[in-house]
Amino acid sequence: MKLFRINSPLTALRALAGWLSLLLGCYFLAALVGSMIPANGDWREPTGGIELFVETNGIHVSLIVPMQTAGEDLSDLIRPQDLPDPSAYGTHAMIGWGHEGVYRNAATWADVRSGDVTAAAFGSDATVLHVYHRINPGPNRIRRRFQVTGTQYRNIIGQIRASFKLPKSGEPIHYPGYAEDNLFYAATGRYSAINTCNEWTAGILRRAGVKVGRWTPMAGGVMRWFDPN
Repeated sequence: MKLFRINSPLTALRALAGWLSLLLGCYFLAALVGSMIPANGDWREPTGGIELFVETNGIHVSLIVPMQTAGEDLSDLIRPQDLPDPSAYGTHAMIGWGHEGVYRNAATWADVRSGDVTAAAFGSDATVLHVYHRINPGPNRIRRRFQVTGTQYRNIIGQIRASFKLPKSGEPIHYPGYAEDNLFYAATGRYSAINTCNEWTAGILRRAGVKVGRWTPMAGGVMRWFDPN
């Protein structure tokens, strides 16, 4: 009986670790498979369309859109006066979405707090948009260019607008970013292990009719669909 009391907690911990490993393995396998199955498989990039980009830091994938084109203007939400230095205001906005705690508290992975990760994994309504300003961006090692039609672009901008959480005043709620060229904004939507920052980006493109994976919670699952050249 004494031996049983000593070993029982260890056995339970081993079983729990085994189940967690199996769960994580299934999650990553599903993410791989989901990212390889195309949505909008018949989509073809238009010639002479509106130029957009996806950019990754290896963890997050953000969407880069022109601030003003095709009758759309984001300057009522992404305003120069909100920046510490309005001269940093860009021709384009690089927009990502995610869990507020992880995004705002962690400029690098070394800054990530375990409580924020747990909240993000199990689901949280505390979400933000992270907006960087870019001036006439071009493709590079981590940024890939593609084109969409005017109709698709307006659809994308409409979804981005819907992601800003606006009070009755209609003015966006902004918070300090990491430097003078970026800010956080209060956002709509619920973050979870299913609806991740990368799935938000891919979901916007998917709903606009762009060819991308059916479920892409990881950065690589989004970037694989865009030509590195």
